[in-house]
Amino acid sequence: MPAVVFTTEKFKELTYATANSLGMPKARIMVVPHPLGGTEEETIIDWAESAVDGLVEILEV
Repeated sequence: MPAVVFTTEKFKELTYATANSLGMPKARIMVVPHPLGGTEEETIIDWAESAVDGLVEILEV
């Protein structure tokens, strides 16, 4: 079953480093803007809609 890790820009490097340290250098990672907490719902929805094409591309690999 395909899986994708979602992370924000602030934690991008940590996410990739963790995936590598766990032996998963090809982990599918989707990076979205930061922060999610405290951001207006409308903005989160816009970010999610903007991420859809990238998510589909990640899943096709």
